[in-house]
Amino acid sequence: MTLSGELKIILGAALFALIPICVVFGNDMSVFGLLFGRLLLASLLLFIVDKNRLDLFKIKRKEAFKLFFWSQLMLGAMISFFFAIKLSSIAVSSALLGTQPVIVVILAIFLMKEKLSIRNFIAAIITLIGIFLITGLEEVTNSDYLLGEVLAISSSFLLALNFILQKKYLGAYSGQELVFYSGLSQLPFLLPFVIIYPGQLTLESSISIVVLAVLCTVFAYSLIYNGVKEVPVQKIGILQSVEYILPILIGIFFFHEMPTLRILTGMIIIIFACLLVGLKPKLKTKNA
Repeated sequence: MTLSGELKIILGAALFALIPICVVFGNDMSVFGLLFGRLLLASLLLFIVDKNRLDLFKIKRKEAFKLFFWSQLMLGAMISFFFAIKLSSIAVSSALLGTQPVIVVILAIFLMKEKLSIRNFIAAIITLIGIFLITGLEEVTNSDYLLGEVLAISSSFLLALNFILQKKYLGAYSGQELVFYSGLSQLPFLLPFVIIYPGQLTLESSISIVVLAVLCTVFAYSLIYNGVKEVPVQKIGILQSVEYILPILIGIFFFHEMPTLRILTGMIIIIFACLLVGLKPKLKTKNA
């Protein structure tokens, strides 16, 4: 069974929904420690399973520069998001990360010269409404909380830019290769911070690192990067919005947290937006 580009992005985004849970669960480890462990383990796994592993290092200098710059955008996005979760909350940081669909639509017009699709634009706005309905964003009480919000929005912008630049300049690489190169480029920058702010490697933080590496990095990014090649840029952020629904479903089925009518409405709106951009236009039949 061959997965469509849309379905790859949705499945990858669903795995992203585990990131906030892992950050909270692995709270004994510092943000830098979680990120370093995640990227190190993911890079090692991808290197081991790659049949042509020696060819991974045979890249031209110009391509290496593109990969390096692109990787640092993702590193900035990850650091911003992890700190946003710790400073504000899972709900608020996830909601502000949900501004990504609108940012992607805007950047796609200017950077990719894509013609604005009215359907995609409407879906992006609908997604934004759904996310804000889910989270509410009612409590802003201190400077740390406000900083968390700023970091979440920064993460949203950097992620949007990362996916667009990948589609524009790095289409020749597979999703697995891109995950490997990004991890390899980011580890040296994280190492000094891990030494200064190590945190504690407990059972909980170890489990978090494994889940972050395997599910939220190797599988999630590989699916999304491969899916990005097959769909218009404007769809990417909208299809990824499924990651804001999954934590709610986890709360319902595992923690018996019943959502309010407002949250249920937000979920339905987001699902509708994903369906809207996933619908294929009818093809005109040729005359016999």
